Amino acid sequence: MILLNPWVIAAICLAGFGIIIYLLLVITIFYNIMYRNPKKRSRECTNKKDASQVRMFAEGIAWAQQFKSITEQLHIVNDGLNLYGEYINFGFDKCAVIIQGRQESLLYSYYYADVYYKNGCNILVIDARAHGLSDGKYPTAGINESGDLILWIKLINEKFHISDFTLHGICIGGATAVYTYVKLKNEGSSLVKRIVTDGLFYSFYEVFKYNIKRFKQPAFPVLHSIFFLTFVLTKARLFTETPFKYMKDIDIPILFIWSVKDMFCIKSKGEELFAACESKHKEHCFFPEGKHSHVRATQEAQYDKLIAQFLQKYA
Repeated sequence: MILLNPWVIAAICLAGFGIIIYLLLVITIFYNIMYRNPKKRSRECTNKKDASQVRMFAEGIAWAQQFKSITEQLHIVNDGLNLYGEYINFGFDKCAVIIQGRQESLLYSYYYADVYYKNGCNILVIDARAHGLSDGKYPTAGINESGDLILWIKLINEKFHISDFTLHGICIGGATAVYTYVKLKNEGSSLVKRIVTDGLFYSFYEVFKYNIKRFKQPAFPVLHSIFFLTFVLTKARLFTETPFKYMKDIDIPILFIWSVKDMFCIKSKGEELFAACESKHKEHCFFPEGKHSHVRATQEAQYDKLIAQFLQKYA
């Protein structure tokens, strides 16, 4: 019988061994990038080897400390997850919601808050699901997080009677802002008036394929397997739900910020996103310096001036 042929048996064993190695590789990458141990909750800076990020984090905390007496701790529940946030109430009639990038807590978001405070906005920062002190194991690149953000916005609207929101999202936070606006728009809500994105990606696939290079693996089929595993665990469709897909639905003022030195959100893809955006009130800027999510760190005054002008133009 052919099945008893030692060469056939060896080939089957080798194939089986290869499949096991591949699955172990996929699981390893998945748990390094797409999983947060729910027992390890912290609001500390997650990349203490990056001096720029540590500085941004520390400056954000120092800024927020000035207003500790008027900062309110908030809590909501969505999808069975306890989610936590902070609201600085300056008594203004507008609110800026700052949504951090992957892995960071709400304390990081405060680094971007000053320009909004100076332009008449109260500040809401949140620990996204699977970040900071909030529940959750699996981040979903803004897809499921947008459902959480809708509840945060509605809470501020109902509790503090705010009906004018600006969403400022960094990287995945930018995608969260886009998805949130479109979902609210489809509900008939006009609470979100403006969006500012910093390092918004064309699709999570585009930004993730650069991350996967550090594992020295090809995007296909490894990344496809990781996205499938994410869908099984979270129901989030990382391939089909992309910021680019929803550019046609953006009809409010939106400011896109990128750096020409961003290795994850490259200039050509940013230009495609901007061109696809249907808003008649869209603006963009490619700053000359700054790595991904660190644009403000290298040109703070210019960064804040750009946002201030945008806020004043579309007040």
